[in-house]
Amino acid sequence: MKLYFRELTYKDIPAIKDISKDIWEGHDYVPHVIEEWLKDKNCMNYGAFKDENHTEMVAFSRVKLYNKKIAWLEGGRVKISYQKQGIGKTIAKYGIDYANKLNAKVAQYATSSQNFGSISIAKYFRFRRKKSMNVLDAERKDIKLSRVPSRKIDKISINEAKKLYKTYDIGPGDELCVGWSYIPINYLSDDESEWYIHNSDAILQKIKFERVQNQKYPKENEVWLIVYGKPKGAYELVQYTMQQELKNKESNYFEIFCHPNIANLIEKIGFFYYEGEPFGVVLLEKILSE
Repeated sequence: MKLYFRELTYKDIPAIKDISKDIWEGHDYVPHVIEEWLKDKNCMNYGAFKDENHTEMVAFSRVKLYNKKIAWLEGGRVKISYQKQGIGKTIAKYGIDYANKLNAKVAQYATSSQNFGSISIAKYFRFRRKKSMNVLDAERKDIKLSRVPSRKIDKISINEAKKLYKTYDIGPGDELCVGWSYIPINYLSDDESEWYIHNSDAILQKIKFERVQNQKYPKENEVWLIVYGKPKGAYELVQYTMQQELKNKESNYFEIFCHPNIANLIEKIGFFYYEGEPFGVVLLEKILSE
């Protein structure tokens, strides 16, 4: 199918929402952030249309630029009635070509390791798996704290966190997991986030419900925990955080992003993998001009 592209405007929001309503069983995050995306001057939001007059949108996506080196691809959506026709690859190619025109060094995007369509596109365009974090869930009723958390836990500022992350094993590059996305350390935001450390062993970021510009975010009554460091210290941090969150009756659902060696301990608290199989959020990267 031949497609016609153009940059999106506020007038396209109804069509964007119409496509999004069938994504993830109606729980797509794009409708909540599309206005912020359209305001962002460091990105290109583009739509794919069936006709030259751009009257029927069948897909859309976005390229966000970080420091003129990283082109971040996100928000790729195809109208449900046009899926499995190769349109996903077409809109991905448009984004990659746009990033090349801007002389970006790499193109990146994040996806679930179980999103086989997205992984297939990555293989087609020769993206490489750069790093990943396991993802575990729990409801309030699942949590079983086993011990009193250590007193060696301190709350720190975002500036302290940015410095400390460089001392932990976060994988190749300086991108950090921030839930269902990754971001360069210097672009971290403290919107609705708090950071805690256990000595120098581990660091934990807590994100609570609030719209976080330009990235996926927790739903209402949901808390995300992203933890790096040594397993024992990370385990202490999670127990401490959960002890505090269980005092808040509004916090009912929890999601943890961590390395596999930490995940083994987290399961003891009551966290589990969706559908019982280990999976995670993967950062994929393509060196441009290949």
